[in-house]
Amino acid sequence: MVEGWADHAGGRHHGAHRGLAARRLGTDPGYFLDFSANINPLGTPPVALRAARAALEEETRQYPDPGYPELREALAGYLGVPPGRVLPTNGGAEALFLAARLSGGGAALILEPTFSEYAAAARAAGLECRRRVAWRPEGDRFVLDPAALDDLSGVGLVFLCNPNNPTGGALSREEVLEVAERVRKAGAVLVVDEAFADFAPGSGVASETGAGLAAARSLTKFFALPGLRLGCLVSPETGRLAALQPAWPVNAVAAAAGAAAISDAQFAARTLREVARLRRELFESLSELPGIAPFAGAANFLLVRGPAGLPQRLARRGVLVRGCAPFMGLGPEYFRVAVRRAEENAALVQALREEL
Repeated sequence: MVEGWADHAGGRHHGAHRGLAARRLGTDPGYFLDFSANINPLGTPPVALRAARAALEEETRQYPDPGYPELREALAGYLGVPPGRVLPTNGGAEALFLAARLSGGGAALILEPTFSEYAAAARAAGLECRRRVAWRPEGDRFVLDPAALDDLSGVGLVFLCNPNNPTGGALSREEVLEVAERVRKAGAVLVVDEAFADFAPGSGVASETGAGLAAARSLTKFFALPGLRLGCLVSPETGRLAALQPAWPVNAVAAAAGAAAISDAQFAARTLREVARLRRELFESLSELPGIAPFAGAANFLLVRGPAGLPQRLARRGVLVRGCAPFMGLGPEYFRVAVRRAEENAALVQALREEL
């Protein structure tokens, strides 16, 4: 049986479940072409790999500087904020867990369907979770329904993913700031998860953070560094939140690789061009398949609607996609696919064609 492999870790649903799928099917993880994890198809910037190797050789026997001054300066310059507002974290997930502590009390509102870690972060902070379906299909894309924010009574914190995972919908910077103002007027804090914001220039609000608005960033997706676990939280309250972290939350190799990665402007420009092209081509190819309806997205993945059971059938063919049945507001007919290299995307389309 392969059904349900994504429903694990206490209701925290993630892609990148190649190892679990392999165990369920009794095969090797290398058997799979994995579309369940959304990582830059161009791979890790070479400059980041060189920096990581150098740090591994030169800094392994030393403790990192607990203040991470070089990394904070690099991240601050990249995001256009003062270094004092940047708190390096062990991946974007830690940034979200710290951000949940910004609430002065009340419930955490989660705008579904969206990333499952928000609920986990809220519970860890002792907050009640309120979940509302806010991202709804409109034509060939998902959009945020502003009515989901009409009643914020008793809400102390709102999580917004932009671009949203798994729907791919995105708000402009101006639209996010409008949401932030509504949340602020209700006496709550808006936490914007910008894990995919690098793929959607013009959507990020890290430079606008202040009272009532924080941004969580990740270097996992755009810079293909998931194994190094590096992110940051942008907030005027980094001093208070840093006290909640363990000592040295970021290792020296991750710090060096991250600072190098965000310095490579050519890599970023090439990524934007290539991912936009690959995403468009994959969307068009999927649209031609009978019974398959892809939704336009702003990041490096696409949400797709098709016959229920496709994720399980594709897995038996060695192709992993992210089944979206666990997401509130979606169902077993939805799945998410990463945008990969052209030949890999063609293999996905062919596997789908043979299963339809």
